[in-house]
Parts: sequence; C-alpha cells; structure tokens
Amino acid sequence: MKFKALLLAMSLASPGLVMSQTVDFKTSVETTLSQNPQRDVVASQIDQAQAAFDQAKLSRMPQFTLSVTGSHSNNALNVFGMKLQQRQATFGDFGFSQFDDTNPSILNTRPRDLNKPGTHNDINTRVEMLLPIYNGGKIAGYQQQASAMLLAAQQGDQAVQQMLTYFVYEAYEGVHAARSFIQVAEQALIAADAYVNTTRNLVRQGVVVRSELLSAQAHRAEVELMLEQAKNQELLALDGLRTLMGLSASADLDVAQRVSIDLPDDSLDSLIQMAIDNNPQLIAMRHQTQASQAAVQVAQAQKKPSFNLMARSDWNDDSIGLSAHSYTIAAVASWKITDFGMTDRAVDQASAASREQAAKVRAEEQKVRMGLLQAWRQYQNELKKVASSQAAVEYAAEAQALISRRYETGVATMTEVLAGQAQLDKARAELAGAQYTMNIQKAQLMLSTGRMSLEQI
Repeated sequence: MKFKALLLAMSLASPGLVMSQTVDFKTSVETTLSQNPQRDVVASQIDQAQAAFDQAKLSRMPQFTLSVTGSHSNNALNVFGMKLQQRQATFGDFGFSQFDDTNPSILNTRPRDLNKPGTHNDINTRVEMLLPIYNGGKIAGYQQQASAMLLAAQQGDQAVQQMLTYFVYEAYEGVHAARSFIQVAEQALIAADAYVNTTRNLVRQGVVVRSELLSAQAHRAEVELMLEQAKNQELLALDGLRTLMGLSASADLDVAQRVSIDLPDDSLDSLIQMAIDNNPQLIAMRHQTQASQAAVQVAQAQKKPSFNLMARSDWNDDSIGLSAHSYTIAAVASWKITDFGMTDRAVDQASAASREQAAKVRAEEQKVRMGLLQAWRQYQNELKKVASSQAAVEYAAEAQALISRRYETGVATMTEVLAGQAQLDKARAELAGAQYTMNIQKAQLMLSTGRMSLEQI
C-alpha cells in the first residue's frame, strides 16, 4: 500500500490528546480538519487577504491627520512668519521705530527689529484631511487585486480540506485493506494447519513420506510470515490515521465500517470537465491570475493623471493653545510627463508576471487532466481486475477442494496441494489489493474533480 503521499500530511500534523474510541470516517475527517496546522496556515492567509481587501476599499475614504509641531527660532523670516501666523505681527516688527523722515538715506536703513528680531516660539496644531478623487484607476486596481487574492486564499482552503480528506480516506481505507489481507492470511493459515495435521497422520499411516510433512510445515511458516506482514500494514495505517487526527501514538484507535465512494459521473469527458471547472487548486490559480492582471492596472495607473482634495485647519500660538485659527482648501491635479521609461518598465514587468501566472494555470490544467486520465485508466483496470479476481477465487477454491480430497485419499501429492493453495491465496490477495486500489483511484478522481469532501462522498 502506498503511504508516500500520506507522509506529507503526517508531517503537518501535531500530536494531540490521547483518545480511545472507534471512529467512523466522518469523525476522522472532522477531527483532522479541526486540528491540522495546515488549516491554520491557510486561515492566516485568508485573514491577510481579507485585511488587504478591506484596506483597498477603505483607501477611497478621506484620511484625517492630527499633528502638533513646536518650533523655536531666531531666523528673521521664520520669526516674522510665526508672528504673522499667530496674528501677533505689529508695525514695530517692520522696524518703524527707526524710521526718520528727515534722514535722506532712510530707504537704505536696515531695520533692526525686522532683521534681528530675537527668538520666538510657535506651536502649530493642525487637522488635515486628504480625499482621493481620481488616481488613474490605482485604487480600483488594488481592490480587484485584493478581492482576487481573497478568493484565491478561500479556494486554497478548500483545496487543503479536500487533500486532507483524501489522506484520511487513504489511511482509513488502508486499515480495511490490511484487515482484508489479514483475513486472507488467516484463511491460509487455517488451511496450512489442516495440511500439516493431515500430512502428519498420513505419515504415521505410511501413506506419504516425511518430506511431504516438511513441505507442509515450511508452507505454514510462510503463511505465518504473510499474516505478520498484513498485521504490520494494519498498524502502519492506524499510525497514519492517528497522526492525521492529532492523536498520540499510544491512543487506542479503531475504525468503523468501510466507506463506499460513488463517482459523480461514469463519463470520462464529464469527469475531465468537472476537474477543469471545479478543482479548487485550479480555481485558486485562476484567481491569482486575475490578481496579477489587476497588478498590471495598478502599474498603468502611474501613467495617468491624478486629482485629490485637501482641507486643513491650523492653530498657531506661542504657547499651548488654539488661538489664531486659519484654514486652507486645495485641489491638486498632477500628471507625470515623463520618467524616461521607468513606469513603462514597471508595466512590462507586471504584464510578464501576469502572463507567467496564466501559463502556470494552463500547465496545472494539463497536470490535472493527465492525473485524472491516469486515475480513470487505473480505475477501469481495477474494476476488471476485481471481477476477474472474484472469479479466480471461486475457481481456485473449488479446485483446491478437489485437490485436498484427492490428497486425503493418497492420489495427489503435497506439492499439488501447496500449489493449489498458493493459487487460492494469491487470488484472494489480488482481490483484496484490487478492491483497495480501485477505491483509492475513485478517491483520486473525486479529488481531481473537486468533490473530495464529506458533503459529496
């Protein structure tokens, strides 16, 4: 039985509480989905995408800023500006105290109070609002990008849930398959014990030689080994299921009845179309492509004009206070004439990334289609194998019964008996293996078509 894919999910699981119970498939899946850390990773990605989407929506709203700035300066221009903003400017600040109309050179006089005013303090309290009106479609692009990434993250969560459900089914079905092999081995062991006892009696009666008994005993040892291997496979499958469910290695766990999966359609073309339309991994990648296309729109917005409004209220004082109020209202329109191709290169980069993502989607579609075809071919092969194995078991059982009766009467040899029993054991084992492989391939088809969930199994 295959456990490579199962090991991936096992590595993502964390040990949990000890639990003693027989669980059905539904409980196994629900427990796995509730505690597997990969779900936490995806949930965090969804939260990030949701926050980015909300942020993009809110970027259309006005932004309000409150600031308080304290200044101390003896710079003539700054001091005069502070007094003017505080409504404290006087004629004396212009140096009128030095004005002498009798001085013929009065126009060349440098006013001391204006040029060397000393130091002054200013505390500016400001409330400012910025309102974006049009920015070349940048905000709309951010919204589309965030929305697509949110949808991609949600589909990613669906993909993880279905993959974990598949891993649980593989382990759950593996337990039942191992028990089918155990049953085959136990039947073979019963037959081997019977052959040993019968041969021992025939040896005592002198009907057969001792080598016949040794062959029967050697066959029994081989069957015992086959039984131990089957039991070990059962333990491995249960270990995988415990790990997926987050249980400790010592947890007493058993599984309930086997689960039967019904395919949504028997047509290969219909299944392929379902996979292309409904596979959550593919849908997530398509949303990522939409996000990359929106990134191109954001880059192109840098080439377009922008228009924004600003409203501001100021309070200026030489100490903490709200005197000398003033306001400013402004409309700002700007358009980048040229940046010598820098924006064009950014657009080219975003466009190339979008084309790359679209190509990845096409490649993933081919991968999903090929995977579904392989699972479908294998499933059809296993259907035939199950039917032929069932017939082979019936024929081999009937033939072995005849050989056993001939051996008991001394007509057949132990070699013939063991050959017939080996054929019967092989047919039973092949039937158990074919049933397991057939069920796993059906699960693979359900996974490819995006239907590997409790609601659709």
